Amino acid sequence: MTNPVIGVTTFISSDGLRLPENYSIAIAGEEGVPVILAKVEDDVLIKKQIENIDGLLLSGGDDIEPSFFGESPHQKMGTIEPGRDLYEMKLIEYALEAGKPILGICRGAQILNVQQGGTMYQDIYSQHGDSTMKHNQDAAKDYLSHKVNIIEGTKLHEILGETEIRTNSFHHQANKYPAEGLQVSAMTDDRIVEAVESAQHDFVIGIQWHPEGTYLVDEASKKIFRAFIKAAAQLQR
Repeated sequence: MTNPVIGVTTFISSDGLRLPENYSIAIAGEEGVPVILAKVEDDVLIKKQIENIDGLLLSGGDDIEPSFFGESPHQKMGTIEPGRDLYEMKLIEYALEAGKPILGICRGAQILNVQQGGTMYQDIYSQHGDSTMKHNQDAAKDYLSHKVNIIEGTKLHEILGETEIRTNSFHHQANKYPAEGLQVSAMTDDRIVEAVESAQHDFVIGIQWHPEGTYLVDEASKKIFRAFIKAAAQLQR
């Protein structure tokens, strides 16, 4: 069995495509082969991208265009990345059709939910309530800033083997209501959704934190990438 090829989406701006190195470090650390997925608009080419990878990793990034979940822009909405949302939703569609494992990280967990028909908080601090704790830490990416509660019986619980972990946190948006095909698999004490997953697929998980940032120092982060790479290896083309 060869090393599975993992396609990773990127930040998109006028300066070009960008991806923090932590993603490739974590993928390679579990013997996966990281490759960058460059945004294209042709459906045939997007399908070819999916055909040529064994797993899809939806990386973090800026905010999501709210029209995709039926809302107008909130005053606290941040920067968006034009074209990225549509491209990644097509990637998700074709990856699901092909039965390819998907791991969504931060923004990636949000676009996964939106593509499936779920909704979001455009800004948790103004839309969720005064009891919302700090979810955009000022500490380094490898610092575990708060607790996350893992729901028993979920795929994520099976992977981690724990009902409580600590994670880093870098977001002001979050999934609000999960799509019909997804279920919540982790939450914080303030009831912010921290993970969603599909019960109809072998490995389709979106997590709100950044395990690539804590991969070198945290066993739970390693377990997530290990399970993802293993799932991709089992479904190689």
